[in-house]
Amino acid sequence: MKICAYVQEGYDKRSYKDKSFDYRMWAGLMVIVDSLERSGYSVEYAGLDTVHLYDIVLVSMTSDFDWWAFISERIRWQSGSYLTVIGGQGVLNVRPLLPYADCFVLGRGENLILDIVQAHAQGNRVQDESVIYSDAFNMDSIYRLRQECPYPHEIMLSTGKAYKEVSMGCPHKCRFCTYSHSRKYSGNGAFLLNNMRTGLWDEEEGSGVINESALLDMVHSGNYDLPHLRVTAIDGMSERIRKIANKPIKRDHLQELFSQMAVHEKPHNIKLYNMVGYPSETEADWREFLEDLTIVDSKHSSQEKRWYIQLHTTPFRAMSVTPAACWPMSYRNYRGVIADTLRTDAYKGTIFYKGNRFVAIEGPGTGSLQLQFLAAIIWRGTELDNENIERLSVTKKFWGASAFQKQKTLEHYFDAPTLFGAFTFETLPTRNIRTYLPIEKHWDEKPWEQAGE
Repeated sequence: MKICAYVQEGYDKRSYKDKSFDYRMWAGLMVIVDSLERSGYSVEYAGLDTVHLYDIVLVSMTSDFDWWAFISERIRWQSGSYLTVIGGQGVLNVRPLLPYADCFVLGRGENLILDIVQAHAQGNRVQDESVIYSDAFNMDSIYRLRQECPYPHEIMLSTGKAYKEVSMGCPHKCRFCTYSHSRKYSGNGAFLLNNMRTGLWDEEEGSGVINESALLDMVHSGNYDLPHLRVTAIDGMSERIRKIANKPIKRDHLQELFSQMAVHEKPHNIKLYNMVGYPSETEADWREFLEDLTIVDSKHSSQEKRWYIQLHTTPFRAMSVTPAACWPMSYRNYRGVIADTLRTDAYKGTIFYKGNRFVAIEGPGTGSLQLQFLAAIIWRGTELDNENIERLSVTKKFWGASAFQKQKTLEHYFDAPTLFGAFTFETLPTRNIRTYLPIEKHWDEKPWEQAGE
């Protein structure tokens, strides 16, 4: 059997620092490759010009945006007798993507891939609830994301670094989060530590280590580790909104973080991951964040060096295999709107607050409406969208158009009210994709009604 891992000509730069394959050939794919090689198989690498020479083609799909570039290449592959196997976090809805893979793997695949390869060599197919063969997909069948323990072997990443998986998943269960609901938590809690180059306002780029920690973990432990902390998440601008998201960060918790920062002797830069566009959200929810910051800041005198808080905001997405899968999504372009709404003085650009101890800005990565639309097609589309997905993926004029023109084109070819609207248990396009938790029992719930409009 000749097996290859497919290398795309281009990857989406919005989701990663670089377009290169190195940034995708990390733990997920390398675990698959290592698992095969430990069983005696050789895995090579192929691109558009050589993929047809192999019997099995492995594709790792991490970002929903990478589907568009992949499809534009997939339809140009030369004919062959290959079996295309696609897995990764980008495989949570197969319906609009069925023509582009022979086999989809849901969840962890390091053991499933061995079964798939061996069965294919014998002219057979694996019968497993985590494996979907495109020509046998059936909405009456229940499919489930595969769970595994942390991979026991050290692997070598393409960047030359050795990696050993010590944990997976997340013990927190935010209603919007596919990561925590698609992977059962296992490990020692190291899931929130990343050793990466920062590039986030660093005077010396890459000089430090990003220490990413959950705010609730810091609150409960009393250890904020401010000298190293660079990233944490609030995922909602008010306590009410965070309650809807099952992220129980209270106003007191957020103010305590700001209080700890305000008295710290060496202010630096911190990124707060945030979400907007939840059902029932209003600008009053946004202003609560500014109130919490101001309450703390007003208790301290001015100093020359301040904390810079970057509010890195993503519009809410109703993702598959989460309790929020059926929630409606806001059809609004939030890019730049947050700073304009919260600005307290005649500051320029993305700054919306400048006080005694803090400067707060809207980060440059706020997702636009057209990017939200493209994602909604992948996560909430069906077989009816396949033709238009393929049409757009190969239309260079579309990808080079302005955001306004893209939006109008998307509205012409796709059903925006349905893609962004609310679903029910019976109408959810991915209702037959399940995970290790009984998330389906939450699909008709509306927690914003309990939290108050």
